Amino acid sequence: MYRLERITTWKEMHRPRRIREDQTLATVAAALIDQWADNHAIEVSATIDQTQIERAQRIFGARLVRDGREESASGHEVTIRFQHLEDVRALLPFGSAVTVHGPPEARAHLGALAVDLACHYASSPKS
Repeated sequence: MYRLERITTWKEMHRPRRIREDQTLATVAAALIDQWADNHAIEVSATIDQTQIERAQRIFGARLVRDGREESASGHEVTIRFQHLEDVRALLPFGSAVTVHGPPEARAHLGALAVDLACHYASSPKS
């Protein structure tokens, strides 16, 4: 599914649309959004450094929900929804600017990914 809020321009296609007769673009979009919104197997609670919260919001969009409290010295408390445990991999580019608090399997998987990455770069490069 495309991140619709990021689409700024579009070009009309010169072929007929293919929407079922009993549907409109609005009903199809609403059904896709509802399906996606309810299809999250894992909700990760985390703290994101204040220097990275805007970047995280751009990347995760509506999947990132702030807890509503003011930012603390440690950053912003958030919940990020993922469809699969493997999708927590998207947090790796944030490095230590994100601290995952739970669920435990998300922390463990992210830790294993980080160890694997560190081991990958610990060996000498092949020339």
